[in-house]
Amino acid sequence: STPIAGPGVIAQVVRWMLRGDSPFYLRPSYAPKLIGWGLNFRRYCNKEATHKGFEALAALSRESLGLLEELSQTLDFYYERKGLLHIYLTKKGFDEAKIERDTFKARGFESRLLNREEAIGLEPALSDRILGGLLIEGEAHGHSYGYVRAVADELEKLGVTLLENRAVSRILVEKGQARGAVLSSPEEEITADLVVLAAGSWTSFLAKTVGLSVPLQPAKGYSCTIDTYPGAPSIPLLMPEARVIVTPLQNRIRFGGTLELAGFDLSLNETRYQAVIRGARAVLRHPFEMKNEESWCGLRPCLPDGLPIIDRVSHIDGLIMAAGHAMLGFTQSPATGKIVAEIANGETPSVPIEAFRFKRFE
Repeated sequence: STPIAGPGVIAQVVRWMLRGDSPFYLRPSYAPKLIGWGLNFRRYCNKEATHKGFEALAALSRESLGLLEELSQTLDFYYERKGLLHIYLTKKGFDEAKIERDTFKARGFESRLLNREEAIGLEPALSDRILGGLLIEGEAHGHSYGYVRAVADELEKLGVTLLENRAVSRILVEKGQARGAVLSSPEEEITADLVVLAAGSWTSFLAKTVGLSVPLQPAKGYSCTIDTYPGAPSIPLLMPEARVIVTPLQNRIRFGGTLELAGFDLSLNETRYQAVIRGARAVLRHPFEMKNEESWCGLRPCLPDGLPIIDRVSHIDGLIMAAGHAMLGFTQSPATGKIVAEIANGETPSVPIEAFRFKRFE
């Protein structure tokens, strides 16, 4: 739940910009379009903003965790709670893990610092090249797409109509009141008493159709999913130094990571894709075959402060915005949905939303 903006991030980004396979990459040709967003981002790269952002995101994540525990009992999707193991390959990284442990403890998260032998004892899939790890206890992981499909199936059972593979071209507003949306291919108007704008990285486009400016940038991430193999890890592994995560998904295993600012380009950069796989190989003991390989890249919606917008739009009745969750969309979706329902019903949100108000960008 740490925001992407933080102390030292700007300097790190500048160093990484010179490497095509770095964890963070800004395409030089796209840089001029990022000046305004980047200056705004810089405002939040300090300890005070990071602390406030963490507290707000952690509250949202905690609420979601409880809701996901409930949903996992009724919906059919892969979900487990085994903790998250941070893995370090350098002395500098492992030294910083000690600071992380104290920070987590101060914020109420149980964690244990493990030396090499302890980490491998906990997760035998790890290579002897690691120096140690930090186990964040209580963390959960699951299959995001399986979750979305399970929710969709349940909604249809409840009588909800889902229109899949239909693009939305604009929001309908009449006399300051949201009245629905216009679909394209073919064009069709859908009328409604309430509109929730939750279009991920494309939220800013739809917001413009009603005169709203949302400073949201799409950040491309990559993942590789293959069949699991003998000796594969059973606990999710995060490599903070390489910004790569390894997630067991029942009979599959996923390697994911990187953040690339290149606009709405959905082409897969092979150099960056392979960097994610190398990051996984660097910490795993057993070689693995790329069996039934599924390569993927997608856009994560990032606002300059790293926090989402979850709020009613003040000057358009009947319009609620829920977007900008960056890499935490699956993680925070249950709590976000609950808050949206509470806002719609005029109730006090279960989680304080002052940090998520739209007015901070108006």
